[in-house]
Amino acid sequence: MTKKRLIAWVGEEKELEGLKEKGVFEAAVDEISLLCPTREMGLKPLYLGKIASLDDAERAENAGAERVAVGAEALTNAELVRRVSYKLGPARTWGLLRAARREGALALLDESGAPAGKTAAEWADYLKEQGAGELLLRLPEGESWEAGWELPWTADLRGRGAEEALKAANAGAEGLMVNAGDVPLVKKALEEAGIQWKAAGFDLSVVRFDERGLVPAIAQDAFTGGVLMLAYMNEESLRLTLETGYATYFSRSRQRLWKKGESSGHTQKVRELLYDCDGDTLLLKVEQSGPACHTGHTSCFYRSLKSLSGERNSGEGAAILQRVYDLILERRDHPKEGSYTNSLLNKGVDKIGKKLVEEAAETLIAAKNHSRDEIAFEASDLVYHLLVLLASEGLTLDDIYAELSARHRP
Repeated sequence: MTKKRLIAWVGEEKELEGLKEKGVFEAAVDEISLLCPTREMGLKPLYLGKIASLDDAERAENAGAERVAVGAEALTNAELVRRVSYKLGPARTWGLLRAARREGALALLDESGAPAGKTAAEWADYLKEQGAGELLLRLPEGESWEAGWELPWTADLRGRGAEEALKAANAGAEGLMVNAGDVPLVKKALEEAGIQWKAAGFDLSVVRFDERGLVPAIAQDAFTGGVLMLAYMNEESLRLTLETGYATYFSRSRQRLWKKGESSGHTQKVRELLYDCDGDTLLLKVEQSGPACHTGHTSCFYRSLKSLSGERNSGEGAAILQRVYDLILERRDHPKEGSYTNSLLNKGVDKIGKKLVEEAAETLIAAKNHSRDEIAFEASDLVYHLLVLLASEGLTLDDIYAELSARHRP
């Protein structure tokens, strides 16, 4: 049987005391104010407060949330779950599912507790399709817990006893969320029933460190997919990375830990951390602040031993789009006299739109001339003006990536 995770629901800060001593490394909170102290105490917080928009999710993340639960608000905002999932990643996006039995089947309930016109199974399938990584399942007291969900699930057992926790565990729940004060009783009941539970924040047994205690770690831009750098981690740096959400590596030359960006400020915020089929290499998908390379280049891999004959190769890939967009934002926020970008931004969407149409026409003419260089030149102008339009309207490349990702899910 899979080891169960105990998640302590915390209503006020004093309930945090002693949780780690009891072997609990995860907490759930409803209030933004509790997120930061929860995380500072070494717990992994799940935010259960209202997530009605991407802004709400970002606010919770900035306050320290490791994960957020999107509830009935998604019923009236069809894009909410996938937008949050794209921003935070599936593992950090939970779908909150309240259900009760109606005419023999579990029916989805809305915020008021009324049937929402869908079965619980249909909603679970939808949440998975939209990018949620786990379900938080709430059933009426006495209702039978069911197996067979499309996603891993945690049982919301707040206010329930140890007996109910055992039923959920035996039905296949991977996580058990209980009131902080009920942790000792639930823990004892699990142990007496021979059910193992995870008494640590992260299971690193899947990672194969070499004879030096190190594992190579590749950093990849989470937005562009470009490879940024290769470094090494030991167990301590890996735990710090998982706990803080920022990449920390082990320096082989200096024989010490180093947080990426500790001197330059060019930090790496980890969106997802993967391990390969053999468990001996890590892949970090990160939000890179500034260049990744100490030379000032976007990527440490900026030099080419060989390029395909006849092909143009920038060495940056899609990362150049972000670099150009960042420069446009710099001009927007800190205008520069004589800047063409500022002249466009100052004249607004009509002027930018007119230039977009002109550049689109010129790109089409280049295509009809079948000139690769001309097409590349005009298409670059077109892309630049499109980026100016996005900046003018407050959109980012992330918004475009999210939309494309939603349209082309595997």
